[in-house]
Amino acid sequence: MYLIGHALKNIVRNKGWYLLIGTVLIVSFMSVTVSAMIHFTTTAVIDDYSDRFGASVYFTPDLRKLLTLTKPDENGMYHNPEITTEQYIVFSKSDAVKNTLFQGSRQTYSDGLIGLDQGGEEQFYASDAWKNFTAADSHDAQPQRQAPNTTVLGYSDSSIMEDFVMGLRELDEGNFFTAPGECMVSRDFADLNGLKLGDSFDLQDVNSTQVAPLHLTVCGIYLDITTPQPDGTDWAVNNRRNEILTSFSTLKEHSIEGLYVTAVYYLTSPDLASEFESYVRENGLNEIYHVNVDAASYNSIVKPVESLKNISTTFLVVILLAGGVILILLSMLGVRERKYEIGVLRAMGMQKSKVVFGLICESICVMVLCLCIGLGVGCVIAQPVSNAIMDGQADLVEQQPQPNFGDILSSTVGTNETVSALQEVEIILAPEGIVFIVMISLALGLLTNIAGIFYITRYEPMKILSERS
Repeated sequence: MYLIGHALKNIVRNKGWYLLIGTVLIVSFMSVTVSAMIHFTTTAVIDDYSDRFGASVYFTPDLRKLLTLTKPDENGMYHNPEITTEQYIVFSKSDAVKNTLFQGSRQTYSDGLIGLDQGGEEQFYASDAWKNFTAADSHDAQPQRQAPNTTVLGYSDSSIMEDFVMGLRELDEGNFFTAPGECMVSRDFADLNGLKLGDSFDLQDVNSTQVAPLHLTVCGIYLDITTPQPDGTDWAVNNRRNEILTSFSTLKEHSIEGLYVTAVYYLTSPDLASEFESYVRENGLNEIYHVNVDAASYNSIVKPVESLKNISTTFLVVILLAGGVILILLSMLGVRERKYEIGVLRAMGMQKSKVVFGLICESICVMVLCLCIGLGVGCVIAQPVSNAIMDGQADLVEQQPQPNFGDILSSTVGTNETVSALQEVEIILAPEGIVFIVMISLALGLLTNIAGIFYITRYEPMKILSERS
């Protein structure tokens, strides 16, 4: 207790010197608080956005190459080279890919189910128009195709079920599919076929009769206000009320034969576009296709935050270096008076450890007071400082030309949702930020008495007193 009381008296006795040191500490702590809050907050934001969003990739045909490298069919139509289901799946295994959103579809038929508008397609297949078409298309007679009465759609993520996102469909009963083999049907389709939750049925793929029937169990029934026949036909397969929804993994594990797939890939960073393009070319992507990366949308979201983080880190380093140098200089200047005091205490027989403890107590008392002031002021000004820097960085990103990774698309769709560019980052004092600030405070507090501690540990009392003379 004596040492602590003596330390408090020394602070009052040397108030001028400690006032100068306190000013430096308050400015340093305030700057460290602002920088640490911005740094740890932006790190969390970048990690969160990197987990949820990426640079989206699309494949689009190059019309010039299409006209040059391919020939039209009998009707004068040009067809894009096929990207097979196997290729779509292999492309997703690239190291540059963060996430892939798959959608698969399969036209199916069941004798035990009736599709809305069923009968229209069968009548067409039996009509003279279909017979004339098949005769013109092939010299050999083609067998009549089994008319599908349902379409099974598989999704790898519920966020790409656009009709539910837009409010055109809504779950009426049960729940969304989660387990393999679960599916959802429309209320109209369920009522027509007397289906209820827990009922099961088998569907046969009409495009690949060698595939075993797909067994599904109803887990949910949804309301549907989409246009039943968007193309104006009266075919069951085109009626959207006949769509059966399930997971993409259910369709994939059942069979990829006869499965039509589309995919959107999300890269960890637009900088990996060249790596991804090399990978997909090696795995069979036709040269007719462009590999289009939405770098602009990704950069508009992430780059301003990354710049904010880099600026705060640079500012923190500069403040720590400047504050540390100033504190060392002040400690060296102030030790002229403190040196004599240290020599007297040592000459009276006080142990080195106790003298060091007294100096540290002084530093801790001053540091705690300055830390409270600097932390409070820093928390208040951190948000305005962040907003000012963020606005400037957002303007710079908009003005800078984006790197050309192919045809840039305008989509800002992330891996799970649609997102717009960040206009403001909400700055908070994270637990790791508090620990960081306390550690910095201890380091700066030690610097305030580093010269005194040096004299205590290096020189004997008479040497200290003789230098005073």
